[in-house]
Amino acid sequence: MVAMATAGLVAPEAAASGLSSARFGGEQGHPTTDNPTALYYNPAGIALSRGTRIFVDGTLALRWASYTRPESAVSSQTSLDIAPGANDGKATLSNQIFAPFAGVTSDFGTKFMTAGAAAYFPFGGSATWDQNEKYRGNSQFPGAVDGAQRWYTIDGSLKSMYLTGGIGFNFPQIGLSVGATGSVIHSTVNTIRARNADGTDDLVSGSTPDTYRLKEGRSLIDVAGWQGGFSVGALWNLREVLWIGASYTSQPNVTGGMTLTGTLTNVLALSDPETQNVELTQTLPDILRLGVRVRPTRRLELRVFGDYTRWSVFKRQCVLNSSIDGRRCDFAGDETALSAPATYGAEGEIDGVVQHLPRFWKDAGGVRVGASYWIIESLEAFIGAGYDSSAVPVQTLDPALMDMDKGSVSIGARWQIVQRFALALTSTQIIYRKVDTKGQNLLNKWEQPTRQASADGVYTQFLSLISIYADVHF
Repeated sequence: MVAMATAGLVAPEAAASGLSSARFGGEQGHPTTDNPTALYYNPAGIALSRGTRIFVDGTLALRWASYTRPESAVSSQTSLDIAPGANDGKATLSNQIFAPFAGVTSDFGTKFMTAGAAAYFPFGGSATWDQNEKYRGNSQFPGAVDGAQRWYTIDGSLKSMYLTGGIGFNFPQIGLSVGATGSVIHSTVNTIRARNADGTDDLVSGSTPDTYRLKEGRSLIDVAGWQGGFSVGALWNLREVLWIGASYTSQPNVTGGMTLTGTLTNVLALSDPETQNVELTQTLPDILRLGVRVRPTRRLELRVFGDYTRWSVFKRQCVLNSSIDGRRCDFAGDETALSAPATYGAEGEIDGVVQHLPRFWKDAGGVRVGASYWIIESLEAFIGAGYDSSAVPVQTLDPALMDMDKGSVSIGARWQIVQRFALALTSTQIIYRKVDTKGQNLLNKWEQPTRQASADGVYTQFLSLISIYADVHF
């Protein structure tokens, strides 16, 4: 039974669909850009940059979120009776996180080739939820202080760091640039959550007050791993008036499957901590981007760009016992899993599974429009607006991986202080649609090793991004 208790993942600072958090360069990070963020958005863009260019971007993300859990989501009436507000009610967070991007490109004195390298975090984030003040210092139910959302996440992080090298070629005779990158990716998950061995949110075992025994436990997962990936892109430049760009970014590990290794530590109720070696398996998506940029006048630029992210490959996450040979996570019933609880396949298909976390996400995308106006030659003002769809169905939505349809608005400016040095500031507000699962959540409907506490409820979120970058030419 100890093996049934495990940790989930943590809420990302999602600024785009799913776990994607990339807003590098603010309004000037897109598939037709020529600054070093092109190493992420479209590697063909670096071929349009002359000389050597160093680009450092820092984004401060301020995130507010809430999850209101109804009484109907609680596993037993006993928990509601003996500890009102311990497993239901409103949980909140207000977090800050800093996301950096650093890149450099150079044409090495040539007129046709540019190479570059960058480090950045395009997937993931971190979250720490506020405590439930009603249960602070409560010795009878000490776990309740961590909030009603604690059965999915309390505190933790999920991050993928990319170290990318790329090369671009420019063919000015036909106005075409092409480029490609290769990336080494380091992914980590470190998070703690409440967990019972049977997948419920029961506070106690026993049927009468004289037989009650504390049941709630904790799980901490700490795993990491290395992957590889690539991107390719093309950019057509028509006489410095019109730019049309397209790019493709592969899944981590190209075919998508990734395995993170580390430890899982369980403390079930009043038992001593137990640690085991585990693997976490998951599949992250590939991304297609398109963009158009036009300069109808010397002082005005218009932009439209978008992306399509294949989140449908993110069907599940599995935590596997590393000591069991032949371990795998081949569950049957993928096609009907969201209309009925999963049916598990033949004997042996779940060998070594500590927990199966169904996701069944869907493809998602976004579109943005923007405009720049040069007030004077050295001062550019810009605005933007966009929409991103959610990848997460309500059936598997939970506070650990929270996403909704969202709109965004941006405003900022870029100041070319001297010929070789510029600063830019962008403020972006992301407004998420409130989501009410309305009893459709399935996380408590599955059998072990999939069952979790119900995540039915109402979800809200708001994100404010402040991005500053420095751009150096020489």
